[in-house]
Amino acid sequence: MDIDAFNKILANLFSNAVKYAESSVEVQLMPFTEKDNLFTIEVRNDGFLIPADMSEKIFEPFFRLKETEKQKGTGIGLALSRSLTELHKGVLCLKQTGERLNIFSLTMPIRQQHEPEIREYENVEM
Repeated sequence: MDIDAFNKILANLFSNAVKYAESSVEVQLMPFTEKDNLFTIEVRNDGFLIPADMSEKIFEPFFRLKETEKQKGTGIGLALSRSLTELHKGVLCLKQTGERLNIFSLTMPIRQQHEPEIREYENVEM
């Protein structure tokens, strides 16, 4: 796994959880065994409940909910986090439960079959 990409995903999920929370943030590594191929981290907060019909829209670049527009941000973090997750063959989603919480679920493979190709480009003089 590209550790820098993984750090960016987690940093975005954690900072969003804190920024939009009313009073509570929870982070949980869900139980798994050595036989599992995947692990899941859930990040929960008790802020403004994201409506079910917006659960995919929030992952679009530059999208902001009206109710949270006053908070600082550009609306790019979740889109970037989802893209990086998918590069690693993982899944990032907003879980809809009966709870009064926003629950972001990040599921990633424990081992990558192929290392994702993330390159830094050098400046080339012409």
